[in-house]
Amino acid sequence: MAIFPSRPDPADSSRNYYAFFGDYVGFSLAMAFASSTTVLPDLVGRLTSSELAVGVLATITNGAWLLPQLIYANWLTNKRRKKPFYMLASIIGRPLYLLYAVALALGLHRQPLLALLVLYGIQALFFGTDALATVVWFDVLGKAIPEARRGRLIGRAQLTGGLASAGAGVLVAYLFGANGLAYPNNYAAVLGISSVCLLLSMASWSFVVEPDEPVEEHRPRWRDYVVQLSGILRQDRAFARLILVRLLAGLDGLAISFYILFATRELGLPPTAVGLFTTAQIVGKIVASAGLGALAERSGSHRVVQVATAVGLTAPLASLALLLSGVQDSLTTGAVFAWVFATMGTTISAGMLGYMNYVMALAPTGQRPAYIGLTNTISGVLIVVPTLGGWLLQATSYTVLFALTVGLLIVAHGLSWGLPAAVRAPAPGEAGPGATQP
Repeated sequence: MAIFPSRPDPADSSRNYYAFFGDYVGFSLAMAFASSTTVLPDLVGRLTSSELAVGVLATITNGAWLLPQLIYANWLTNKRRKKPFYMLASIIGRPLYLLYAVALALGLHRQPLLALLVLYGIQALFFGTDALATVVWFDVLGKAIPEARRGRLIGRAQLTGGLASAGAGVLVAYLFGANGLAYPNNYAAVLGISSVCLLLSMASWSFVVEPDEPVEEHRPRWRDYVVQLSGILRQDRAFARLILVRLLAGLDGLAISFYILFATRELGLPPTAVGLFTTAQIVGKIVASAGLGALAERSGSHRVVQVATAVGLTAPLASLALLLSGVQDSLTTGAVFAWVFATMGTTISAGMLGYMNYVMALAPTGQRPAYIGLTNTISGVLIVVPTLGGWLLQATSYTVLFALTVGLLIVAHGLSWGLPAAVRAPAPGEAGPGATQP
């Protein structure tokens, strides 16, 4: 009997459920320790006084993760077994934060420019390898977990990961506090823990039994592949509208890397705020996971997108209101920014329960990698947004930055109300309703 049968039996289905669950929880916990919205921007702020450098970190992070996915999707088109590519990418990328943590502890921080450049390189390599793992992950999820169970799986995994990550936020607050570790050992500790969580996450996913599914015999030439992708955008109007909404909602990246700097540098909140805001972000994700998971199952993933764009809009709006009001007391500013970071948790949760769940529901059998790669690679145009935010902040002010972000997110939310309920597009030669029917 084969160790990994081509079609999993019911026991394999249960095994896959828990393998994905453990992977998701471990990865969520890792990203709480190596947060791209609190810990890493704060580290860059210690290495340099340049706001632009903070934006560059976010640009590298997003670009390395988003841009290669379409290339990977085409490359995987004729690969019957995709699991080995996830494992390869993870083995390369997931120990990197641990290596950087060791380098910091050994004195890399004494050369701030070198430490910054190495951090950029680590971030690019980690998210570049995770881009391949992501395409595989979603494709295997689509065929290993039935659609009726996916929303529940993601919701429960986000809820559990959020609860675990809340503890991570408390630990980060302690390590960065007066009784914690001194710089740079506080950053080394959280990044080292993050890498261990990533490796445990990979170990959980290694238990997945990948179902067999027909694939193309030959990988399409790039010319033909581009024609296929442009056809998807022309013919699947629901998918095209989702892409537009996601691009506009992603313009929150103008401000997202600078909330922590505004709170600590401009408003004078203490360093422990890094951990407290990490916790607030995680709590927002926990609450959103429960609520949005139920909403996705009951009303559809398009409703999740609508709610998420509305909640995301309140982050720059609340920051702008605080700025214009001139309020300075730490209790009020702390409460406002706790809400700001909580909304980030909501939008993170909606990325899976809303946008990607919608894409998987639309994608015809055999075309999931193309839909996933197209979604994320097109979103790669957003990689310059954080850097533009840094430039805009240096050239103008926080008032202009927050006000512009508010206006753009209002447009994103308005367009989200045109999204129809997701109906899977028929595969070539398959009869059935198109995805554009409301």
